[in-house]
Amino acid sequence: MAGEILTPQSERWEEFVKRLQGPEGCDFVQEKDGPTWLCEGGDDKTFATKILRSMGGIDVQATLKRCHEYGGHCDCEILFNIDV
Repeated sequence: MAGEILTPQSERWEEFVKRLQGPEGCDFVQEKDGPTWLCEGGDDKTFATKILRSMGGIDVQATLKRCHEYGGHCDCEILFNIDV
């Protein structure tokens, strides 16, 4: 059985986004001079891949492909371009 393909309309999308924003993902932190975060850029979705795998029941590759189609080419772009 294939797993779920996450989209912003999915029930588990909020869980995914919170984890991707947090310390196991991009680790967004509000600093004195503005926000900081971790992301390799390009097509790197290392954090998203790890989180999706740990969630269970997710079709990781299809979800990452869908994110790419929506403009989420890297971990932080999933947050900036999709989760708006």
